[in-house]
Amino acid sequence: MKNIQLCLLYLLVFTLGLFNLPSQKAYSQNNTIPVLQDIFNLERLAVVNMDKVLRDAKATERVRELLDNKREEFQNDFAMREASLLQIEKDLQSKRTILSEEAYRAEVNQFQNEVASIQQEIQFKRQALDKAFQEAQDEIKSLAAEIVTEIAGQQKLDVVLNKNAALVFRQDLDITETVIIKLNERTKNARLEIQEE
Repeated sequence: MKNIQLCLLYLLVFTLGLFNLPSQKAYSQNNTIPVLQDIFNLERLAVVNMDKVLRDAKATERVRELLDNKREEFQNDFAMREASLLQIEKDLQSKRTILSEEAYRAEVNQFQNEVASIQQEIQFKRQALDKAFQEAQDEIKSLAAEIVTEIAGQQKLDVVLNKNAALVFRQDLDITETVIIKLNERTKNARLEIQEE
């Protein structure tokens, strides 16, 4: 009986607490609304198309040219090695009747190992070039973000949105071309390199 009375007492206290809660919550929300409005007061904003900045930047164009030159270099190198392998394969075919089965198999295994090694090297070079390009793009993107931050500070902007996050905006809020111009100025004398590890 005592346990039932104790449970009823807890239930009564809990219920009274629930009735008091909404009035306290409403009071606290009313007091914080002006404070939140002051903190989140946005008056000046801009929009930037970072994809366009990266695509149209002269630095990106130079990195692509470097990458294309490196790819051409390594394709020429591997074309020469491929021609050498084809000659080795022809020589191997002609030795088939001259060599013993064991000696022939040993040379075939050596040839196959060399082919596998070159295939691995080609894959490694491709991955290294892709990684180098991505790292160069990341550096350009980082520099573009710094420029956006500087423009935001100079123009006292509250927010700069990426264009793909804004559904509708006035065109005079778009700072994309300004960012591209500043990025091109800042990178015109930069020495860009693509290194394969």
